[in-house]
Amino acid sequence: MIEFKGTKTSWGLIAKLFHWSLALLLFWQVATGISLHNMEFSPFKIGIIGTHKFFGTLVFSLVVVRLIWKYMFNTHPKYENLTLFHKLVSNLVHFLLYVLVILIPIQGTIMTWLGGGDVFLLGIIKIPPIIEMDFILYPQALKVHYYSALTLTGLFSLHILAALYHRLLIKDKYGVWKRMAFRRQKV
Repeated sequence: MIEFKGTKTSWGLIAKLFHWSLALLLFWQVATGISLHNMEFSPFKIGIIGTHKFFGTLVFSLVVVRLIWKYMFNTHPKYENLTLFHKLVSNLVHFLLYVLVILIPIQGTIMTWLGGGDVFLLGIIKIPPIIEMDFILYPQALKVHYYSALTLTGLFSLHILAALYHRLLIKDKYGVWKRMAFRRQKV
């Protein structure tokens, strides 16, 4: 039976779908964002910027819905056998990841407005600008956006390394990997 909500030993299908879809989207966003930062201006770059903005609003929307699901509707697995240090580091990294995946799309929106562009939530709903175009502040906003994305990449890498540590080195003795992995039910 598929568990949509979390249990004592699993985050549940919906949380897993949020987790893994956001992981893929963040890989895409970081790769395109770093590429955009190093590209010369061209029609191709303009197309990638449009895609990057669309997926940025998608990431923001999914994170908000994920947090609502996580804290209002989902049951959290128990991690009673982890050390206090492990729990604290894990909670800090997760908190910082959430902060960045919320702030970076907001930074991108501000940067777009400063550059005189429009932002459409999910490519549909135009978000009215709350700041005016300012080509003097734009390069600074671009730097903040870029370095925030690099910080996210570092934390994201740490998160992946911790997951691989649990899965491969200590053979998931605390069940951390199993709680977020998709696995087939035995027949």
